[in-house]
Amino acid sequence: MTRAFGLLATLCARIAGAGLLLIAALLLVDVVGRAIGRPLFGAQEVTEMVMVVVIFGSVALLDHRGGQIRVDLFAGAMSPAVAALADRLAAFLALALWATLAWATIQAAQLSQMFGLKSNILGVPKAPFQYALAAFAAIGAVGALLRLVAKKPVTGASAND
Repeated sequence: MTRAFGLLATLCARIAGAGLLLIAALLLVDVVGRAIGRPLFGAQEVTEMVMVVVIFGSVALLDHRGGQIRVDLFAGAMSPAVAALADRLAAFLALALWATLAWATIQAAQLSQMFGLKSNILGVPKAPFQYALAAFAAIGAVGALLRLVAKKPVTGASAND
C-alpha cells in the first residue's frame, strides 16, 4: 500500500510540476507581452488557479517523504515511546486536517457547480479546480492515515527513499 501511495504521490508531484512550468511559461509570455504593450489577457487569473494545483499537488509527495515541518524542541527529552506517540498524534491531526479540507472543498465545489460560478475575467468554471484541491487533500489524508497506522512512523530525513 505504501508503494502504491508513493507512486500516486509522485504522479501528484508531476502534475504540480507541470502546473509550475505552465505558470513560468505564462509569466514569460506576459512579461514579454507587457514589454511590447500587449500583456497576456487573464494571466494573473490563470496563475492563481494553477497555483492551487501546484501547492496542493505537492502535499502527497511531501508527506510520503516525511518532509513536514517538525518542531523538535522537546524531542531529546522524550522517551522513544513518547516520541512515537507524538508522531502518531501528529499523523492523526494531519489526517483530520486533510480529511476536513477535502470534505469542505467538495462541498464548496458542489455549490460552485450548482450556481455555475466562474472566474471573473476568463469565465473559467471554478468547480474543477476545487475538485482538484479536494482530491489532493484526500490524497494527503491517505498519506497521513498510512503514517498513523505504520509500524514505524515516517519522520524527517529517515523517510527519504
